[in-house]
Amino acid sequence: ATRVSTYNPWVALHWLVSGRTVGGLRTRSAAHRVSRETALEMYTAAGARLTGEQEVKGRLSPGFLADLAILTDDYFTVAEQDIPLIEAAVTVVGGRIVHAVGEFEGLAAPAPPVEPAWSPLAHFGGYQSGLRRVGDGVRQAELLGQAAADAEEQRRRRGAAAGADAADRMSDPCFE
Repeated sequence: ATRVSTYNPWVALHWLVSGRTVGGLRTRSAAHRVSRETALEMYTAAGARLTGEQEVKGRLSPGFLADLAILTDDYFTVAEQDIPLIEAAVTVVGGRIVHAVGEFEGLAAPAPPVEPAWSPLAHFGGYQSGLRRVGDGVRQAELLGQAAADAEEQRRRRGAAAGADAADRMSDPCFE
């Protein structure tokens, strides 16, 4: 299937808080944005409730699954426009370090082989294949922003093309 969105939670959390896409386009009014606390709760406790797992995950409490990450910035104090640039320096799942970069590099066990073996991911790598150092997320966010800007430029060209009929124009009242 085609992945049309990022798996990066910081990009999504930024959108929930700011209402802006990676290209900077505001798509949500203030009335439809949420606080950083609410956005994080939507990603953690609300996600566990959605899957019926609220008794075992979704918060850091005794007896709960304690997956956690050490981040490169403080989500609650970093400038709003820098939220998508946050990265996990260390990720702990089930009590084991599964991801570590920068000063923590070498603490994580090697990733298991991709299954099934015939998967294109086994041959070409996946979403995370190029992310190896702290700071790579910044490059990824910049590339996403450039792709969004290119898409916006294309949308404008299509709307301004000579002889373009209404069906060819990308019109959305949210963007006008």
